[in-house]
Amino acid sequence: MNNQTSSDNTPSSELKGIKEMPLMDHIRELRKRLFISIIVCLIASVISYEQANNIFNLLCQPYFEYFPGSLLIGTGPADAFLIKLKISFFSGIILSSPIIFYQIWLFVAPGLLDHEKSLVFPFLITSTALFLTGIWFCYYIVLPFTFEFFYEQYDSIKLTPTVRITEHLSFMATSILSFGVVFELPILAYFLGRLGIINSKMLTGGMRYAIVIIFAVAAIMTPPDVLTQFLMAGPLLLLYGLSILVVKFTEKNNSNSS
Repeated sequence: MNNQTSSDNTPSSELKGIKEMPLMDHIRELRKRLFISIIVCLIASVISYEQANNIFNLLCQPYFEYFPGSLLIGTGPADAFLIKLKISFFSGIILSSPIIFYQIWLFVAPGLLDHEKSLVFPFLITSTALFLTGIWFCYYIVLPFTFEFFYEQYDSIKLTPTVRITEHLSFMATSILSFGVVFELPILAYFLGRLGIINSKMLTGGMRYAIVIIFAVAAIMTPPDVLTQFLMAGPLLLLYGLSILVVKFTEKNNSNSS
C-alpha cells in the first residue's frame, strides 16, 4: 500500500517546482529568459554583419545553381542595406541558438528532478545538433528539389524569371529556420512526456490526427508551395515516430523513479 501511495504521489512531487511557483513568477521568469535571448541574438547579429556578404552569397547559391542565367534584383534604394541587416539577424539567430536553448532549459529546469537537472549539457548538445541538422537538411536536401521544381515550372511556359532579392531571401530564411525548429520535436516530446502531459499511448492512438496536424504545420511554416510542404511533412512524420520512442523512454524513467 505504501508503495502504491508513493507511486501515486510521484507526478505531483516531480511537478512540485512548477506548482509552487506563482503565475506572476512564471511570467517574470519567461520575460527574463526572452530578454536575455534577444540581447544575445542582437549581439550575434552585430558580429555576423561583418560576414553578411559571404552569407548572402551562400544563400543565393542554390538559386543561381538551379536558375541559370536568371537575375536577382533589388527594387529600392535601401534594399542592399536592409538585406545585410536581415541576413545578420538571420545568422544571429543561428549563432545564438545554443544560448537560446540554454535559456529554455533554465525556464523548465524548476520542474525537473535533481538528477535530470544535471542533463543540461546533453540537452544543449542534442537540441543544437537537431537544430543544425534541420538547417542542413533544408539547405542541402530540400532546397535543391524545390528550386529545381520551380525552374521547371518557369521553363515549361518558356519564361525567364527575374526575382526580387528580398523575396528570395525571405523564402530562404523562412525555410531554413522552420526546418531547424521542427527538428526540435523529439526534445519537446521529452519534456511534455516528463511532465505527464503526453504519453506514448496517446501519441500512437492519435497518429491519424497527427498526420493532419503535421501537414497543416508544414503548410503554415513553409513558403506557399506544395513541394516544400511535403518535404517538411516527411521528416516531421519520422520525428513524430522518434518522439514516441522518446516518450516511452521517459515513461520507463518515471516508473523506475517511482
